[in-house]
Amino acid sequence: MPGLNPYAHVSNCSGYSANKDPRVNGTVGSKMEIDIAPDRHELFLLGEGEKKITFEPETRVPNAAMFTFNKEDHTLGNLLRAKLVKSPHVMFAAYQVPHPLFAVFKLRVQTDGEVSPKEAVVQACKDLVAELQMLDQEFTKEWELKKISGAHADM
Repeated sequence: MPGLNPYAHVSNCSGYSANKDPRVNGTVGSKMEIDIAPDRHELFLLGEGEKKITFEPETRVPNAAMFTFNKEDHTLGNLLRAKLVKSPHVMFAAYQVPHPLFAVFKLRVQTDGEVSPKEAVVQACKDLVAELQMLDQEFTKEWELKKISGAHADM
């Protein structure tokens, strides 16, 4: 059946042209593009009933847990890991992104037992928020000073 799209049943095909398919009309050298990446807004908006963070205690290792962060990526994963490894009570902290197309990462934390993994992650988050607020204030102050000094330079 010449002219029919053999990939019509695939819902995620984009940019496909049947006239470029060598099996349909003999044109050679073209490629089919399949867009399987999620829409941009799906990367950060939580779906109905979806949780931002899930917590699973680790049964094989004492004082350890696995946290799954939905709709987040390497940016937050690496920040949290770096903050956690600086804590004196954290023995191990690492994160993993299971698949690059999905904005999810898993954070594994093991503590010395004086604090729980959950308490360590909560404290790391609080510390990061405080650091970022301080960075925001410093940046805003410098930006305003730059604007003021630039206005005087024009006179």
